Amino acid sequence: MKLIINSELDKAGENIRENLLQNYPFEKLEGDTFYDKNKDALLVRIKNETIYTDFPENIMLEEIRDYNLGTFDSIIFATRHKSIAKIPTLTCHTPGNFGKADYGGKDGSVSPSNPIFQKLALIEIMNLSKELEISFQVSLEATHHGPLTGLPTTFIEIGSDENYWGIKEAGELIASALYKSLSYKEHEKTFRVAAGIGGGHYCPKFTEIMLNTDIAIGHVIAKYNTPVSDSMLSELIQKSKPFELIILDWKGIKERSDLKDKLANTHMSFARTSDIVKE
Repeated sequence: MKLIINSELDKAGENIRENLLQNYPFEKLEGDTFYDKNKDALLVRIKNETIYTDFPENIMLEEIRDYNLGTFDSIIFATRHKSIAKIPTLTCHTPGNFGKADYGGKDGSVSPSNPIFQKLALIEIMNLSKELEISFQVSLEATHHGPLTGLPTTFIEIGSDENYWGIKEAGELIASALYKSLSYKEHEKTFRVAAGIGGGHYCPKFTEIMLNTDIAIGHVIAKYNTPVSDSMLSELIQKSKPFELIILDWKGIKERSDLKDKLANTHMSFARTSDIVKE
């Protein structure tokens, strides 16, 4: 069962939630909890900030145990995206901290990724965004912030400030992309699965690969988190399984030769972004 979470403290999350409830067949269980049997998905509103709610799957499993709905296999957080630039942006990414946990989670620990869901959602967001009057940027983001979970997890977001969080059309778009992508398990054999290292926070090269190739990317270690330590690489590999490939934004990596040696020792296949898309 998929677990969809938003916070009552988050204007964009509330916007997405309202559109999910208006446009799709979620049925109320109790309080702020709804269930869609078609997608086997539970929609939950929490009172706390999402980034500080570690292992929500354990909390919610206890709360719904009387309904005999089974266990969770993935988590999607519907939230706001905030940036100083305040550019209208629609994003998705995996949560976790390859470095210090300044905003939830745990130092050096990341949640498992859900690359196929991320790919389907990003493609759907891009296609639908062309119909909006406001020109939203569409982007995959590098792995960052909490919470820490034990299941494949994705944040899907409206950004980048209060002027955009409440726009109904944006909420409807993200709700549609989220809902359609809940069928990600049907595409498990469709895409090659990868993780990324290097580049900026909004990782344009990895975004291009997600939108224009048969590769689905989960975790991305941004340049600001390089050089990549042995523990970071181990965490990336463990929380990306199963996957086939590590993709390197070669120019956007510190201490490249050292990383190449580390990757060779893992026996993982790796390629540069320039091997996959033209630069």
